[in-house]
Amino acid sequence: MNKIETNLKDCYILEPQRFGDERGYFESVTKEQLEELGFKGIYQVSNSKSGKGIVRGLHFQKDPYCQAKVVRCHRGGVLDVVVDMRKDSETYGQYTSVELTPENGRMLYVPRGFAHGFVALSDDTLFEYYVDNKYMPRMEGGILWNDPALGINWDEIFEKYGIDEPVLSAKDKDRNTLAECDVEFLRRPKRYLITGCAGQLGHDIALELQERGETEILALDRNEMDITDKEQVMKVVKGFKPDVIFHCAAWTAVDKAEDEVEAVEKVNVEGTKNLVDASIEVGAKIIYMSSDYVFDGKKEGYYTEEDQVNPMSVYGRTKFEGEEEVRRNPNHFITRISWVFGLNGNNFIKTMLKLSDSKTELNVVDDQVGSPTYTVDLAKLLVEMAQTDKYGTYNVNNEGYCSWAEFAKYIMESNGKTTKINPVTTEEYLELTGTKQAYRPRNSKLSKDKLEAAGFERLPSWQDATDRYCKELKRVKKY
Repeated sequence: MNKIETNLKDCYILEPQRFGDERGYFESVTKEQLEELGFKGIYQVSNSKSGKGIVRGLHFQKDPYCQAKVVRCHRGGVLDVVVDMRKDSETYGQYTSVELTPENGRMLYVPRGFAHGFVALSDDTLFEYYVDNKYMPRMEGGILWNDPALGINWDEIFEKYGIDEPVLSAKDKDRNTLAECDVEFLRRPKRYLITGCAGQLGHDIALELQERGETEILALDRNEMDITDKEQVMKVVKGFKPDVIFHCAAWTAVDKAEDEVEAVEKVNVEGTKNLVDASIEVGAKIIYMSSDYVFDGKKEGYYTEEDQVNPMSVYGRTKFEGEEEVRRNPNHFITRISWVFGLNGNNFIKTMLKLSDSKTELNVVDDQVGSPTYTVDLAKLLVEMAQTDKYGTYNVNNEGYCSWAEFAKYIMESNGKTTKINPVTTEEYLELTGTKQAYRPRNSKLSKDKLEAAGFERLPSWQDATDRYCKELKRVKKY
């Protein structure tokens, strides 16, 4: 394959070698050749049909669903136009145009962080896209096709190809200019630091970043960076210089926390303070995982982010004090999450399934209500959140609410288990088991209205999440 540089950094014209005779020809491009360009692998292949004079573009998808493309024309012809939108690129704001036809056999590699479009040069033009990331309609964006600052001489182009009047969609006629565009693409890979990577959520955030094609990921467990050691934290963070810190590390043993107050404060408060100080030092965003335990659970209805907190346990208090530390960094996200389950750790679903093998019935509390939350779904949202500047505090969990007893019944029924679930009050459960517990909020119904108003998508229902999780448990034989 012949690779031809364009005037734009990292953007190439590709000419596959053709082998043919009087019957026709054969050509191919390998996975390895595309990966050398920076293409992450084919996620989707799409085709569009256009008549002469139709202009499509200039389009892009926002992070974390930004796409690189390999494009070509199978029938007719197009003049393909791309614009470098990466703010740290030496060719930022510049464009290139390339004629693509079946006869010249050319393809164009369009990196992530570019706006792409074309004008069809003949009727019945068939255009093909190979893209390396998921198509997400709500993440679509674009810049004005004839933005004067880009310097694209469309009048000259239309005259050259005999186009009297361009045809555009209403959406493409009314886009912002490049200068007005609020997305920030970078040529260099963004850097992400994850604490608590051995936990359920930290593990899935790392996997989600990799799925989105990110390569600069520093995922650390306690053995690799002790967040309570201020000097070590500052050294690691200043050395790596992350753009985003996902702070998942925490003391989460709720009952044990009541007897280990100093140790819990050291991890959840002092450790968070150390990370916040380091994040401010390097100018990183920080995303902090808080908890429904910051509320006392005595409110009727749903808790909003503006409701007064009143933690009733050591764990809840220290998580809120961690929130207060995080608010010192203006570029912060605080996410209040609840009833988390994921593959990489222990959780309620795994416990119920294990107990179902030996117990014919179980007593489970039914006066604590909340939202079970799947770390896979949560990770997708957090990675998307990290690409924005919609800072603040959000309630984030899967849709719908249930009691622990209702959750347990669903787990049993959906997995074909016959173990009977006996709903009991918290007081009855403690008396029956003879155990002592830290205070648990009775009402953990968190409103997600603010999340939706900010433009983020609500997570799927907890039932759907539970089904997918149990299916994955069976696939990897973790139960």
